[in-house]
Amino acid sequence: MTVAGQSVRALAYPRLTGRPEPGDRVLLNTSALDLGLGTGGYALVVAIPDRLPPDPAGPGHLIKARYTPLQACVPGAGEQGSPSHDVLRDADDLAGMPVVVADLHSALPAILAGYRAARAGLARGAAAPRIAYVLLDGGALPAWFSRSAAALTEAGWLAGTVSVGQAFGGDLEAVSLHSGLLAARHVLGAELAVVTQGPGNLGTGTRWGFSGVAAGEAVNAAAVLGGRPVGSLRISESDPRERHRGISHHSMTCYGRVALAPADIVVPDLPGDFGSRLLAAAQPLAGRHNLVRVSVDGLEDALRACPVRLSTMGRGLDEDLAYFLSAAAAGRHAASLTSGPHEVSGPPGAGGAGGLDSAASRAGQTDRAGQTDRTGSTASQAIDPGLGYDLERSCVRVVLQDAGGRILLFRAELASRSSQHWWELPGGGIEPGETYQQTAARELAEETGLAVSPAQVSPPRWWRTATWTARGVRRLQHEVVVAVRLDADRPAVTDGGRTADELEDYVDARWWEVADVLASSERFYPGRLPALLPAFLAGAELTEPFERWN
Repeated sequence: MTVAGQSVRALAYPRLTGRPEPGDRVLLNTSALDLGLGTGGYALVVAIPDRLPPDPAGPGHLIKARYTPLQACVPGAGEQGSPSHDVLRDADDLAGMPVVVADLHSALPAILAGYRAARAGLARGAAAPRIAYVLLDGGALPAWFSRSAAALTEAGWLAGTVSVGQAFGGDLEAVSLHSGLLAARHVLGAELAVVTQGPGNLGTGTRWGFSGVAAGEAVNAAAVLGGRPVGSLRISESDPRERHRGISHHSMTCYGRVALAPADIVVPDLPGDFGSRLLAAAQPLAGRHNLVRVSVDGLEDALRACPVRLSTMGRGLDEDLAYFLSAAAAGRHAASLTSGPHEVSGPPGAGGAGGLDSAASRAGQTDRAGQTDRTGSTASQAIDPGLGYDLERSCVRVVLQDAGGRILLFRAELASRSSQHWWELPGGGIEPGETYQQTAARELAEETGLAVSPAQVSPPRWWRTATWTARGVRRLQHEVVVAVRLDADRPAVTDGGRTADELEDYVDARWWEVADVLASSERFYPGRLPALLPAFLAGAELTEPFERWN
């Protein structure tokens, strides 16, 4: 555009203003350009006075950018009359879908690169990952402003964008973050959602005055809906501002003050003094969240293969490698929580207490932390000072009730090691490609001989992480607990294909009255089973603190 004899860069959104043609007079907003802002350094076309845009066509009753001159009417996902209304009308559960949350828009392609690199080890012929970008309204409101999102979609890295709140222009439009997450899962069929604002972070240099504070609320939304929130830390070795070097104060505020629900906060395992400082700086977050240390081996190559240019605050990959490795590590960890497109393995789950699943387990994972499993993801390491983990697994535990409401517990003891015993819920490791429902049904068949359909398995309602040692192996177990109800009273429990360890360790099975569990002085796994069982059976959703079982 030419303004007072000078050429300026200008940006028009044809769906709002019509398409400018050579020779047109246009009304421009030059505020961001005059201020020299990095992300918003364009003049914006407000109108083409001599040629108004055509009236909007098509369905839609949601108004975005409300009560501004350029408010937009868009078709909302789930609004009455929309194709997705029936799908979303009663939708209330993300079924354990991982939700990676980040402060800055520039983290989006790096998170995807880490996730895709971890999923690259899947069996040949597996469907490509389906990932949704949920666009918050803290930065650029039009999704069209993000060249990264457009290029990632074109490259097949994104299944679609859901614009929420006042943001608009995505493949789907949602009223709230909550409805946007549900649309990502149930309409786009996403196995992973990435939540962050659009380009144009707003900050004031104060503790609370920044638009990325919404990342903390995104953690809460994901947890409320039964997703698995994963926090990507904003870190930097190169930012000239002290408050953003190491772990940014934005991340500490979002996850330390705003996020009230527990999340997996990913700490990239970076070398040297900088990595040690990150680990120490993250410790205040451990009181509420599960700190997960994730290897960055191989992630730089994945980032360099990204189909879009990586840039944050004007710094590229080589200028601020640590920033992008942190985001990619969050993506890598998220890949360990899901079993693939349209299938949800839930939060990383349990494989059994007291050594009930050997290191050469059915999950196909290695017995050394930091090596790779069959999915190609690198085992992450939860942070607990003084502990090192030999095996990390994702598993399902089942509260199995008979027709009379009794629950099944196995009496387990390490016959080769100790005379001590405990009573535990059935369940085991999620195999690559399985949903949590399929895992629950398979484990029940193998451990109890009872045939259960995956359709009988409830959504996850209890999430927990625990560590325990057996047979010289310290395990980190991320567990999701589900419920199954049978029609029979006290059905016989038989061996339907137990592992060698289970044959040794399971010495009895008993149908317990719930009141007897609550009154018992026996030891249970999970350790807080008597305290939490009534709430679980009543339908409550539980997120339990980290348990060091032994």
